[in-house]
Amino acid sequence: MEESIPFLPGESSPIPGPLGRFLPPFQNGVVRSWLQERYPPGSWVLDPFGVSPKTVVEAAKAGYRVLVAANNPVSRALVEMWATPPSTSELQAVLADLGAASKGGERIEKHIKDLYATPCEQCGQEVSADYFLWEKQVPVPYARYYHCKNCNDSGERPATPKDIERASSFSASGLHRARALERVVPIHDPDRKHAEEALEVYLPRAVYALFNLINKIDGMSLTPHRRALLQILLLHACDQGNTLWAHPTERSRPKQLITPSRFRENNIWFALENGILLWSGAGNPVSLVSWPDHPPAEGGISLYEGRLKDLAPSLGDLGITAITANIPRPNQAFWTLSALWAGWLW
Repeated sequence: MEESIPFLPGESSPIPGPLGRFLPPFQNGVVRSWLQERYPPGSWVLDPFGVSPKTVVEAAKAGYRVLVAANNPVSRALVEMWATPPSTSELQAVLADLGAASKGGERIEKHIKDLYATPCEQCGQEVSADYFLWEKQVPVPYARYYHCKNCNDSGERPATPKDIERASSFSASGLHRARALERVVPIHDPDRKHAEEALEVYLPRAVYALFNLINKIDGMSLTPHRRALLQILLLHACDQGNTLWAHPTERSRPKQLITPSRFRENNIWFALENGILLWSGAGNPVSLVSWPDHPPAEGGISLYEGRLKDLAPSLGDLGITAITANIPRPNQAFWTLSALWAGWLW
């Protein structure tokens, strides 16, 4: 008689985390319960795809040695940061250093925030908008959302002529767009059309903001660890900066690179700041090594950079006792954007 497969209820994670809209839904406790009912701690567990960083980390925290094959650089970065989450103070410090860097005689933080400057409807004070609202195929925004610290006015307000003028001042075919493409594929590469398709979901202002930041980080003298922290903050900003944020829909899980009929243009600097809360809320660290190194017997992660078919011949007598996997779902948006982001950041 075949063993029945039980349903193991879990608890929904209150914080989806960075890039959560592209990752499989996760229930706390399911993987831990399933493994602990069947296998002793210290056993080897294989995750052949690495598309769910929370699944990997939960197994490692439960005392298992998890071997992860992750071919997507973005997926690897997510596993690495969920396994060894930085502290809030680390992220705040490295973002402060970036913000203090000079751009045209002013702090780059101010320069990026001023890209989204808008006048308060109540008191006239200029503030940096949280986001602007657009309609697809319309070349200018129709509304903005802000919070004015001067008079405490906040909410959605119609776009002003200044907002429209500022949004229209960024070129869709300028130097920053060319650099955004060149970092991913050379000009005569046959795959360039895919990069161009992905770049279409970024407004010119977002491309300008992101590449001013990327260029600035490239020129900074940073330790590998501090550079990695800025890169993961920028990864979150790259996701926040595209046009796939439908409005007023809150739980959008895009599967194709199709701009919604109404969408948000998020403030890139605010996205960096919000990324601190998301990344630093990942919990306690677990041991993380690169394959072929082994994590300690009390649990941890060995991360392989590549496909499972290339990893398989080297497994030998490792003694894999279980496989836990979220089967990758067809998602043209995530895979195409991952290639774009990897070229920009790594």
